[in-house]
Amino acid sequence: QEAIWLRPSGSGKLPTRRPEAMALLLSRARLALRASNALRSGHHLTSYSAVGPWSHFSMRMRYTMLLKNQTDPTIADYFFEKWVHDWAADVPSYNYWWVTSVAMGLMVGILTRHWFFNPDLYGRQQENRKPMPDRHRQWAYSLPYFNHRMRNLSAKYRWCMIDNEPDWADFHPIGYRPNRKAIHRRPWMWCFTVPRYAIEDPLYTSVTHENMNRIYEEIGYSKKPYYLQSEEDEA
Repeated sequence: QEAIWLRPSGSGKLPTRRPEAMALLLSRARLALRASNALRSGHHLTSYSAVGPWSHFSMRMRYTMLLKNQTDPTIADYFFEKWVHDWAADVPSYNYWWVTSVAMGLMVGILTRHWFFNPDLYGRQQENRKPMPDRHRQWAYSLPYFNHRMRNLSAKYRWCMIDNEPDWADFHPIGYRPNRKAIHRRPWMWCFTVPRYAIEDPLYTSVTHENMNRIYEEIGYSKKPYYLQSEEDEA
């Protein structure tokens, strides 16, 4: 430590540093001195315990509940100290904990939405053998999936994000949900790559899904869906 302190010169001048102190300041060893005891040593983090259900003592009492190899308290104390040191003292891993927690929460929410409201997913084979009245009853459960409020709020802005055929999913032939229609304006305060109003886009009606289907049907490339065909089309 003597090499670190500044030594006054005795002549009223600024204090000078010893060569050993300067060498230490320029080395990487000084960075280790800035770390805490928990990071640069085997310091016992559980030497002190606060009061409460989330204290070291409370966690130590519950540590062996789900473990099989803790045959005596001494071994349990050793592994508990290792666990606290590896998890609680690893500060760079805290951000990964949050990322993992958020990802797991999104996964549970997305899969739950599909499992309960998406009619294309089912878990029991008997669902395929139900009579049609029961099938219609089950299909009614999928209304929140097809006609979700957030989807209805955001689907009207498809023309601002999709350049070609933005109305490809607006018409629903079966009638599970009302047919959607694009809003006349772009979103507020963002998405400035499109005109303010859809009517200002000269190619909007040309690139719609409805117009593309009409072109393909006129040249004979495709036929109208059966639910849109008339007697003249069938002939």
